[in-house]
Amino acid sequence: MKSESRRGFTLIELLTVIAIIGIMAAMLFPAINAVRKKSKIATSQSTFSQWCTAVNRYKSVYGFYPNIGTTYSSAADSLHKLDDTATTRKFIKALSAKNPSGSALISADRTVLNRNAEEFCAFSKEDYAFYDSSIDTGNTLLVDKLGNYKIRVVFDSDSTGSIKKISGVTIPDDINSAKNGTGLGIDSATGGIPARVIIFTAAGEAASFDGTTITPMTGDDAADIIAIQ
Repeated sequence: MKSESRRGFTLIELLTVIAIIGIMAAMLFPAINAVRKKSKIATSQSTFSQWCTAVNRYKSVYGFYPNIGTTYSSAADSLHKLDDTATTRKFIKALSAKNPSGSALISADRTVLNRNAEEFCAFSKEDYAFYDSSIDTGNTLLVDKLGNYKIRVVFDSDSTGSIKKISGVTIPDDINSAKNGTGLGIDSATGGIPARVIIFTAAGEAASFDGTTITPMTGDDAADIIAIQ
């Protein structure tokens, strides 16, 4: 009695299957990357919103916005660039009542930035561009979840209930008077955007920094991320 022999796949058939899998994967990867990017944007917006809430709580407790930059003035809205490490350290100390490493503030910092040592929000290691032993004194930089360290913080420090006349940075389209279709934006001299605090990153100037090299971010690597309160 003869046993039937089983026919295996030919090389051509195997290559055809592999090619089909490759085509399907090439079609699927962009969709997966888009979902991942949306998730990172949403997480960044949530984080920025927490920081906005912390700033507003700070203002409620102390009666003024944290003095984190040299341009602070009660006569105009104030823009603070967190790609400046000194400004970033003040931002972290003021809102967390701790150094970036988590250690307690010295008396001089408490006096200037958070005299009651009240924690308005916490910062995790994932919030930093990189975290090492020099985090308290070196390149202290916060990033959005896409890796952009050019975070902008704007306070309604003139207490008009809107933020306006901001210049010197790339402004996301949604809050740019010339691009959002409403004529209102943080760059406009009148009207502005109704808000007390705005924190944002802009795709148009996005960059990452690893402690040595600044790398511009473009296309799928960057996005406009905005939190308004």
